[in-house]
Amino acid sequence: MRYPTISRSRCDEIARARIGGGDPPLGEQWVGDGQDVNLSRVEDAASQINALMDEHGDTNDKDYVEGLASTKLYAALCPADPSATGVPGVPVLDDPGFWRFLALAHFWDFIKWRQPGPFTNGNHMYVLDNRNARDTVLTRMYLRIASVGGLEHAEYAKRLEESTDFWQSHVFNVRTAAAPTLVRAMVDRQEADRLKTEPLRSFAKRVSGMWANVLLNLYDDEEAETLVGELWQDGE
Repeated sequence: MRYPTISRSRCDEIARARIGGGDPPLGEQWVGDGQDVNLSRVEDAASQINALMDEHGDTNDKDYVEGLASTKLYAALCPADPSATGVPGVPVLDDPGFWRFLALAHFWDFIKWRQPGPFTNGNHMYVLDNRNARDTVLTRMYLRIASVGGLEHAEYAKRLEESTDFWQSHVFNVRTAAAPTLVRAMVDRQEADRLKTEPLRSFAKRVSGMWANVLLNLYDDEEAETLVGELWQDGE
């Protein structure tokens, strides 16, 4: 499978030119062998995400829109129907150059809308280059769906409002992201009985501490719900 990539230096060069009002060619490189990867689903997802951005353009809760958009992106890269044309997971999705290509070729406007700050202070690579997948917008969106167990449970990724800290600090930046049943139980509880920032951080620390002795990724839904309920009460 052949797929397009962009180097980190070229990504930075293009981003700087765009920020300055230019529109240079991508100059992407194609790597791999055989048939070219089919990007039609990615193109459709980009159109749908741009529509979401237009619909919610004046919102103060961009994280909620990111949750809506995450499903679109994940479905394009990992379609639920195994017969559908999509992007082969390995090695394509493991290649940072492919994510840089996606950012520049299809999702530039959304990324810039989602986090405009880095585009004005010179830190644009922070949200374009997935050296840290938990911070880069596109890979963060992908991880959001993966962390709840895939498209079958995608509704969990968009149920909470004003939840940037919830996802960033208490799911992506800790091992909790590897335990979908636990993440889903946390979403359920936060939706029903919302903890404020400090109690939520205290709860998350207790969960993180359990990993030393317990394989939380092996919990089923009922076990995860019970555990979260017990620890949640301690944080209230």
